[in-house]
Amino acid sequence: MKKIRHSKFKNTGFLFEILTRQITLEVLNGGEEKAKEIVKEFFSGKTELAKELRLFNLLINEKYNSESKAEKFIDAILEAHTKINYSKLKREKYNLVKSLKETFEINNLLASPVTNYKILASVHKLFEGKKNDILEVKDVFNSKLTIIEHISNSTPSLKKKEEKLVEDYKKQEKDLRLLTYKILLETFNNKYTNLNSSQKGLLREYINNITNTSKFGEYFEKELISTITELHTMYKGMKDKITKIKLRETINVLKKQKIGKKINDSQVSALMMSYELIKEIKNINGKQS
Repeated sequence: MKKIRHSKFKNTGFLFEILTRQITLEVLNGGEEKAKEIVKEFFSGKTELAKELRLFNLLINEKYNSESKAEKFIDAILEAHTKINYSKLKREKYNLVKSLKETFEINNLLASPVTNYKILASVHKLFEGKKNDILEVKDVFNSKLTIIEHISNSTPSLKKKEEKLVEDYKKQEKDLRLLTYKILLETFNNKYTNLNSSQKGLLREYINNITNTSKFGEYFEKELISTITELHTMYKGMKDKITKIKLRETINVLKKQKIGKKINDSQVSALMMSYELIKEIKNINGKQS
């Protein structure tokens, strides 16, 4: 029987994931939001792509306390997948990939690290296995087993725990930075009206230099020195006692930052907050002048 060959171009969940990452980058860069328009066009509520994406999300996000319940849930999702118009879905995927190729440098887009790639690939294989009876049973079974382990809360074996730790350790450099980047962006966008150029610049450098930690370290150190200098200047000219305390505490926190080979998320957060404090003070001074 024919083995399922995973294709990023045919994986709805993967394509949506890289598009959402591209949307975030476009927001930071302040340019034309091309990825957002593509998502609107192809993943609206009425498209087959949108229907399949909802099933992807259910398998990725739902959790059950036993493997038997997880397996029943997977079977229900697979049955729901048969209601999708496959010929229409195939045509929509073709047009989506065509649009991506025309809009972006496709190889760079596909090379973006995706944290849950294995799960997305397994879901895709499950869906393919359901609609094709000529595919290898073992391949489909292994994919189903991966999903069961993902959505059930059953305790894995010691060997599996060790394998997962090794795998997580290998991926954490890229994945944690991407995750932290997304959290930072969401946190600051929710808490504050707009990110200023310094904050956007820091986050942009953070994600653009995922694999080049030394380059980001150099950028971070330069920004850190510049920010401490600016805060010192503000502190000397500040008359408000409460604001002076804020400034002094912020300066002390920044001075304690150790610049090594890797910059962690707490260091990035500290610098982001410093930018916000500077922005606040400038806004107040602007209103008073």
